[in-house]
Amino acid sequence: MQIRAERLKNILKKLSISEEWTEPIHKAWTKFNLCGSNETKDNINEASMFLAQCSHESCDFTKLEENLNYSPYTLLKLFPNKTKSLEKAKEITSRGAEAVANFIYDYRTDLGNYTAGDGWRYRGRGIIQLTGRNNYKFYGEKLGFNLINNPDRAKEPYIACQVACAYWRMKGITAFAREGNVIAVTRKINGGLNGLDDRRRRFERVLEIVGESLPVASEVMNEK
Repeated sequence: MQIRAERLKNILKKLSISEEWTEPIHKAWTKFNLCGSNETKDNINEASMFLAQCSHESCDFTKLEENLNYSPYTLLKLFPNKTKSLEKAKEITSRGAEAVANFIYDYRTDLGNYTAGDGWRYRGRGIIQLTGRNNYKFYGEKLGFNLINNPDRAKEPYIACQVACAYWRMKGITAFAREGNVIAVTRKINGGLNGLDDRRRRFERVLEIVGESLPVASEVMNEK
């Protein structure tokens, strides 16, 4: 069972998210059976978690590319073991976002980045911030898009939503989302707990709006 597209549109409006995202999100939810439980509470929690987490990652679905314009202090704070000193951070950030991306992500075996420039080439994109050569290859092949040679396509709304939902399924996020477990979902998406307070605030706000929009089971229907 799926949340109807018209109801999703109204939810996005209340969240100040452009209605242009209604169809891409709804189609991706349907394709990957997100928010498709027979239990209304499960759908409310999962829809709220998806919108909250993706809103955090993409600044309300408006920033579809990782912001790497770090200050030296931010770079040092986020990557102290790699940066080591403020002087090093100043040197890296003075060369711009591309240099920062390559400094952070180049030759990261866990991401499959093995070529100089892979850090920038496969930086975070989309509503869930797909990152790393391995992820671009895996999700591109899974969905039938050549993201390795065309990584910017991960920012296209329909592809961004399909990537996010495929990732959601592959990482087993649904069960935690339906429980309303913000910490567990954040770890699955972020790998840590960066931005946890904002993610939690967003979830609570979205939960209230979605709950008001889907007060009873009869409001959740199959969308053919």
